[in-house]
Amino acid sequence: MKIDLNKTLIASLTVGISLCSLSCTNDDDMDMPENGNIASLFVSSNTSGMISIMDFTDPSNVSTSTTASAGADADGIYYDAEDDEIIQLVRSNNSLNVYGDFKASLMNSGISISLGLNTMGDFVSGREIAVYNDMVVVAESPVEANGNQSSFYVYQKTSSGFTLMNTYRVDFALWGIHIEGNTLYAIVDKDSDLAVFNNFFANTDGMISPSKRVTIEGLVRTHGLTYSMEDDLMVLTDIGDAGSDSDGGLTLITDFSNKLNATSNGGMISSSQQARIEGTNTSLGNPVDVAYSEDSQMIFVAERANGGGKILAFNYFNSNGNPSPAFSQSVEGASAVYYYED
Repeated sequence: MKIDLNKTLIASLTVGISLCSLSCTNDDDMDMPENGNIASLFVSSNTSGMISIMDFTDPSNVSTSTTASAGADADGIYYDAEDDEIIQLVRSNNSLNVYGDFKASLMNSGISISLGLNTMGDFVSGREIAVYNDMVVVAESPVEANGNQSSFYVYQKTSSGFTLMNTYRVDFALWGIHIEGNTLYAIVDKDSDLAVFNNFFANTDGMISPSKRVTIEGLVRTHGLTYSMEDDLMVLTDIGDAGSDSDGGLTLITDFSNKLNATSNGGMISSSQQARIEGTNTSLGNPVDVAYSEDSQMIFVAERANGGGKILAFNYFNSNGNPSPAFSQSVEGASAVYYYED
């Protein structure tokens, strides 16, 4: 059945938030911020039907709040500080969802986070979202239901819902995406490549090609990525063999823009230009998403396979190694992360 893409559904569903402190493992000291109103990690799950919100404001007492998601199988997640809203992609019903009044809910346990907007999309296998101002980009992975076609769906968020503005098709499998201004970085799934789309929003509907596509030497299969313009740092996850819960890795590329500019289209960023951690100490098996704190230089990972799902945090590293995470906490079905600090 074809879904009307521009149809906006206003939902009155209210979901309660339960505040709880969960135990965590701290193998190394975390260099986290000591001030600021919010230092929170937002976590989606593709099994539990819950959103987890970890408060890292006080690194000695990390607490976790949980609230019901609009579906059991969810992926991309984002916190909009200006509107105090969480935006989440739910694969259970192919929807984009907005949950409001986040700060008030944290400060007053009696107030609930409400699902204010629930808009059905025409994507059938949405994986990640990226947000720039009022534009929300959905990356869709290829499955039989969409004719094995990967696409970007570009929505504009309004006070009444989401309006589909553009649909771009690509000739490779998508997973993780990150947008910085008008530049979009995309994972080439089932591969070791990174695609870069300059002037992304200037494209017209139909097939589009990346401005540049490069191979990241040493990666087996990428899933998650994030980029910090302030630190000019690219972070990429490597899930390795999807059937293994112990062969994942994490790659940092410093001075990324210069290295990317110096690499020709179709070229390779060599292992000597990266730092990588992997091995049994890291607990990395299938790291599917990643977030980064520019203030503390901590790296947060949604680890999907090891132990059924975990959130791992690592201190910044500039050489290869096999470190233990600075923070580890079980989160069933952890599928996506977004970090916000104010």
